[in-house]
Amino acid sequence: MNTSSSPSVPVVLIPALLCDDGLYRDVVDRLGDRIDAHVLMSPKPNLADSAADILARAPERFVLVGTSYGGNLALQVALAAPERVAALWLMGCNPAAPQAGGPDLAGGLEATPEAVFDLLAGLVVRKEATAEAAAFKAMAARVGGAAGAAQARAAGSRDEVASRLGELTMPALVLWGEEDALAPVAVGRALAEGLPRARFEVLTACGHLPTLEKPAESAARFRRLLDDAGL
Repeated sequence: MNTSSSPSVPVVLIPALLCDDGLYRDVVDRLGDRIDAHVLMSPKPNLADSAADILARAPERFVLVGTSYGGNLALQVALAAPERVAALWLMGCNPAAPQAGGPDLAGGLEATPEAVFDLLAGLVVRKEATAEAAAFKAMAARVGGAAGAAQARAAGSRDEVASRLGELTMPALVLWGEEDALAPVAVGRALAEGLPRARFEVLTACGHLPTLEKPAESAARFRRLLDDAGL
């Protein structure tokens, strides 16, 4: 367990689609000197290239955090270099291959980004979470439609990794919003069951982005993961 006299734990945090460091800011602030946070983004059109880019910029050994698209990217990073990942925290991601025939999110982000921002803001948080929806739209405007389109293409063309989850033997936390409109709780439960050392927790009154809607609860569970991992 880290103490005030111990070095901060290096943590790489990968945001969700169209999100930036604002997605994790409250959690990072609540952890204080306990962690050395690196929010890394790499909106390349495939997850393998993004994973390689993130590994090239990440500390030698680190705790890895990812949400939604960022969670799928985090899985790619962890599978590419499991020896470098001390612990893993995942939210709102799906290790299965994407279903064919879905909407052309990437095309929409290129053609009418503001309309897509508004649409997604109504899906990623609960309808009551108006401040959080506004925060999401502000992040999306900063990230921009072009980068978001690259992220959407990468997520939409990902390979399934459910069959490889057993390779990830580091301590893991799978944290889910009970009211996630994009990835049902059953997806999170199956993900946790596939990871050898995962703990699965569900946050009530929470949607797709736990660190945005429930930062205090998210930070508390992350702190417990660090404690369990001896970090």
